[in-house]
Amino acid sequence: MTTVYFIRHAETDYNFHNDATRPLTEKGRRDVRLVTEYLRDKNISAVLSSPYVRAVDTVCDFAQGAGLAVETIYDFRERKPDDVWLADGEWKDFVRRQWADFTYSRDTGECLRDVQARNIAALETVLARFGGQNIAIGTHGTALSTILNHYDKTFGYEANRAMIGIMPWVACVQFDGLHCAGMQTLDLFKPAPGDGSLRVETADFGALAGYRFVVIFARHQGKWLYCRAKTRETYETAGGHIEHGETPLDAARRELFEETGAANFTIIPAFDYAVRSADGYGYSNGQVFLAHINSLGDLPPFEMAEIRLFEAIPDAMRFPQILPVLFERISRMV
Repeated sequence: MTTVYFIRHAETDYNFHNDATRPLTEKGRRDVRLVTEYLRDKNISAVLSSPYVRAVDTVCDFAQGAGLAVETIYDFRERKPDDVWLADGEWKDFVRRQWADFTYSRDTGECLRDVQARNIAALETVLARFGGQNIAIGTHGTALSTILNHYDKTFGYEANRAMIGIMPWVACVQFDGLHCAGMQTLDLFKPAPGDGSLRVETADFGALAGYRFVVIFARHQGKWLYCRAKTRETYETAGGHIEHGETPLDAARRELFEETGAANFTIIPAFDYAVRSADGYGYSNGQVFLAHINSLGDLPPFEMAEIRLFEAIPDAMRFPQILPVLFERISRMV
């Protein structure tokens, strides 16, 4: 597994219009310490960066402390808007149009499709070079957003706007070869989630990427089967992390047996889901499966204490912000 820590640069001084040489502000130079502290215990073996000054300077302090050189890669540079500087009103309209149409560009600028293509090509070369290692990459708001969008199509205009004023900002992405195996975003100014509220979205099966979890809604004897862990009083669906080397379907089959004792069953893909913290702290994607259990064996001696059948959702449910959203969609498939 390769882990890439994408570091969106610290605050930059927009009084300087040259994109390649624009420096960090005084605040930005102070905030670089947040990046250094965050990366300190991540076992980073290489530090790469866009060649632009603000990106290099954001990761340079950590690299120097870790005894590493910063290698610049030209194709990780930020999107070129145009040869002319755009005023605020023009800029906002330009950004909105680019996210609505990845082929749109101004006269001498780049479209997001081209920005995404060169960043992904550079990233895949890096993944081949540093497979199995932890690396940091200094990058930019739009360039990074197109990378995340490549692996998760729900990361679009709104997600880009939500992070655009947060500098520095981090996306931690795990790769199994070239396959995105997990993704989390992080606001370094909020090292823990705020009020714990979540936003849950669903999408067609296979629409997202970077899956970390599976959820299995199981039917048995005409009812929904839920399980209760030995350490909890609440009920939940079968499900859990996708382990290294597993497909989501492999994980779903394994979790269904381990948590319910299902001996004979059929299981089919249902839909994708994404869970995001309301404050933008992070998010994770998963896949939902629908199982029909024909027979149950003994409950395996792992984490679950019991299984029970319910007509709908248990009153005492685990993940009360997530389960109702997923149940509403899965119930339409039965």
